[in-house]
Amino acid sequence: MFCSNACRTWVRNGHTALRSPASACVECGKGLSGMRANAIYCTRKCKNGASEKRRGRDDAARYQAERERRLAYAIAYAKANPHVGQAARNRRKAWKRDAGVFAFSGREWRRLCVRQRGECFYCKERADLTMDHVIPLSKGGRHSIGNVIPACISCNSSKSDAFLAVWKMRRQRG
Repeated sequence: MFCSNACRTWVRNGHTALRSPASACVECGKGLSGMRANAIYCTRKCKNGASEKRRGRDDAARYQAERERRLAYAIAYAKANPHVGQAARNRRKAWKRDAGVFAFSGREWRRLCVRQRGECFYCKERADLTMDHVIPLSKGGRHSIGNVIPACISCNSSKSDAFLAVWKMRRQRG
């Protein structure tokens, strides 16, 4: 009879020295009575403590050593993928307003930009594109691919939270 399938496999593979179940916690030495047969730690705290010792260094110290490299990577990623940050901010805004969030991927956003040939939906100029909600989130619009269009920064900021028809009339009066 074996305490687990691992022990059975161990013996079948020709290993004859069976490890006896631990009778005390490896970390603190407290008894393991009432624990499962292959337990070696008495609590999650002891297991985490042993893990910290094995790691050999403090996470905060490791982060300080890697801080500059991590920040440089994060900045480069944000510049190369601006749509990721925009989508996260928009999802959060929609979630806070309880407007409904229908997740769409970066791939869908890029497909939408390619369909527009890299041009702003409103002024047709080639520029850095941002996500604009046709029906603004503040007016009950949803953060979904059906309500988002690519717009240049100037058109998106001038439209602000206006409906499309109102913004176009305001723009024509100019």
